[in-house]
Amino acid sequence: MQSVDIKAPDKCWEWKKSCASSGYGNWYWDKKAGGAHRESFKLFEKFDLKLSVLHKCGNRKCCNPEHLYAGTQKQNVKDTRDHGRYSPPPYKRGEAVGTSKLTEDIVRKIKIDLKNNKSLKELADKYNVTVQCICLIKKEKNWKWVVVD
Repeated sequence: MQSVDIKAPDKCWEWKKSCASSGYGNWYWDKKAGGAHRESFKLFEKFDLKLSVLHKCGNRKCCNPEHLYAGTQKQNVKDTRDHGRYSPPPYKRGEAVGTSKLTEDIVRKIKIDLKNNKSLKELADKYNVTVQCICLIKKEKNWKWVVVD
């Protein structure tokens, strides 16, 4: 039995064997596992193994190298969203966390103040939070989705 249903070059070539819960084909060879689409791409293209392999067609079972391209993780996330498969993280963040003292509007003001070289201590006192809280905002460890122009 063939593992891939190879059709015309412009059609999706679907993986016919086992798939992960994510919908991507599971490829196994010589005690190694990988994504079937990724292994297919490696057969036909040389690329940096640190990159992701993305689908132009949006079909996670597709192994047609004409439908695949290499991209960064950032591009992979965008591609996932563009194909309507993005689901937000299962955790709460920002204002949705019941114990949060800050709002997105306040964080925007903090980020503006940081750009204007206000001290961490000054901002912590002004917004009644810890210096560590302000430092984590400055380092983009917390509230990194809040953007200031």
